[in-house]
Amino acid sequence: MAVRQTCARHGRSAVHASSKFLSSRQYATETSLSEASKMLASIEKRTKDLEKNQKDLRTEIFAKISERLSTAFDLPDQSTLSPSQSTKKSVASAPPGEQFTSKRAYDKKQEQLKQVAKMGSSLRVTYDPRLAFKNPPTTSELTLPMLMAAQTHLGHATSLWNPRNSSYIFGIRDGIHIISLDATYAYLRRAARVVREVARRGGIILFVGTRDNQEQIVVKAAKMAGGYHIFDRWVPGCLTNGQQILGNCELKVVDVQDKELPDMAILLNGPSGHPVLKPDLVVCFNPLENEVCLHECGLHTVPTVGVIDTDADASRVTYPIPANDDSIRSIMLIAGVLGHAGAEGQQQRMQAAKVGKATYNMKKVREMLDSLEDMSNIRVEAREGGS
Repeated sequence: MAVRQTCARHGRSAVHASSKFLSSRQYATETSLSEASKMLASIEKRTKDLEKNQKDLRTEIFAKISERLSTAFDLPDQSTLSPSQSTKKSVASAPPGEQFTSKRAYDKKQEQLKQVAKMGSSLRVTYDPRLAFKNPPTTSELTLPMLMAAQTHLGHATSLWNPRNSSYIFGIRDGIHIISLDATYAYLRRAARVVREVARRGGIILFVGTRDNQEQIVVKAAKMAGGYHIFDRWVPGCLTNGQQILGNCELKVVDVQDKELPDMAILLNGPSGHPVLKPDLVVCFNPLENEVCLHECGLHTVPTVGVIDTDADASRVTYPIPANDDSIRSIMLIAGVLGHAGAEGQQQRMQAAKVGKATYNMKKVREMLDSLEDMSNIRVEAREGGS
């Protein structure tokens, strides 16, 4: 109907022109669709090429990284191992001699090893915060970064500080006092020299730490230094009333080379008792909770070494060590350094004993032996007179 009306008005030329316009429009549409399909095909091809190049680049990077790691840590080549062998090797590559405090820690470690084994690698080098205590540094190996990593520079809030610690404080940050690491480094080295010299002279060193999680630290430091330890609580009167508290304890008598002398032990552990031995040095890791211990040491002129935080009184100890007494890492590092110093002193004493030299005053030892012989003679005479 529309075509007839158009023909009636404009003639045949109008119909021919409209059909020509429609055909050209249809051709343009077909051309654009073909070009779009070609563009999509080219985009897909470029995407596949990029993905392939990225995969090759990733493989090359992983190969270089594994090569460098194997060269640095002497690891086996994972490409030569089968998946089962790689998994077994990775799971079995836990650090040797590693100790776990609970089953939960052991399970967590095994899960980490399994996850790492799925990636085709082995877990060899791990960070252990107890390394400074397992293998403590010497005073010459001690550095300021070690002290900072152990959190020895962190003090208490400014409202809790003791004015006597002003010389140890470096500054304030976020309302917390920062302890000077230079002071900690110097005072810790001095305390280590004291412990080393007391151990070299055959003195009795007592390590005291009564806070939670300090038991293993105190015991390990005492074993290293060849001393004694208290990790439960300080019984009041151990020094001021020691004859009543410790008078019935047996003593072990040794010679210069630490060989037991049973005959002398019999003389000492007689029915009349023996004089109580007092420590030559007391190392306290938490002075705030052991003020009674420090007070008794002061009454009996026993020198003390203490970890002094910003809220503690530095005048209560003879050799203060300004450091954080709340951090386990801090106590581990300090105890490890002091224990290592005691071990060095014991080694020097034993080396001198092998060549027949005594590092302590033998005059006092002879006086004590003479007094013991007199006491034994008195006991024998008393028994004969009574019989």
